[in-house]
Amino acid sequence: MIVATLLHATDPLAPDETVADALVEMAESHLSHLPIVSAARGLDGVVAESALRAWPDPEALLASLPLPAPVTVAPDTHVFDAAHLLRQHDLTMLPVVGADGHYEGLVVRGDVFAQLAHMLATEEPGAIVVLDVARRDFSLGQLAHLIEQNGVRILSVSTEDDPGAGRVRVTLKLNVSDTARVRHLMEHHGYPVAGVFDEADDDLQERAEAFLRYLDV
Repeated sequence: MIVATLLHATDPLAPDETVADALVEMAESHLSHLPIVSAARGLDGVVAESALRAWPDPEALLASLPLPAPVTVAPDTHVFDAAHLLRQHDLTMLPVVGADGHYEGLVVRGDVFAQLAHMLATEEPGAIVVLDVARRDFSLGQLAHLIEQNGVRILSVSTEDDPGAGRVRVTLKLNVSDTARVRHLMEHHGYPVAGVFDEADDDLQERAEAFLRYLDV
């Protein structure tokens, strides 16, 4: 999934708008950042609400403001990379700029993270199993083979690598609510189960203990 499929309807600011105008448009769009785009569709920069509120003259034109180099994405940027930039720079939106340098639109934080949630199958019913695996033992192919050969389908998978500890935390969303067979299979093959979530008919005490182990890892 690329950002070109998530372009938002919010209009950019124009260089001849004032600081006060920009604050009104930010309030209406529920965004704390907006791009400033010239009539020739060139991206002049991105302005933050905090900078506008700190500016002493509300009637100053946006073209007169000193602006840092904007963080942008290309239309074919994957949503994973867009999410990383949004978090890294604490932005509420990203301008999309084509290879010719022309502004093509913007993507907003909420849409990007909603798409990530959809890709991770958060809307699908099923249980979540978290494994804590030694990096040297981790094989996604083997995990998938072990699970799916037993009639269970993996809806999504994500990993968190901890090179310092030599561990990988693997989160699996499965299409079943009873994970007893999967858990037994994982433990048998040396993949410790750190936690189980959203499982139906699971023992409450067992779930609580598994959750505490997950937090303690």
